[in-house]
Amino acid sequence: VSVALSGTVLSRCPACSRNFANLYCNNICSPDQSLFTNVTRVVNRTTEQGLRQVAVVEYQCFYGQGYAD
Repeated sequence: VSVALSGTVLSRCPACSRNFANLYCNNICSPDQSLFTNVTRVVNRTTEQGLRQVAVVEYQCFYGQGYAD
């Protein structure tokens, strides 16, 4: 859903939209997240089923120059 909303904003530039989606997907789905992501803030939450969870609400990402280019 988040990528679709961003796609609407970036629709004037298909290359920008694809680059943003690629970056977003790497941040969320990469099996190597621990190599470039630093979690800086979490909150405790309770699901609708009553399960307690820790949710990441803020993080930093570090990319190499080659990937950024």
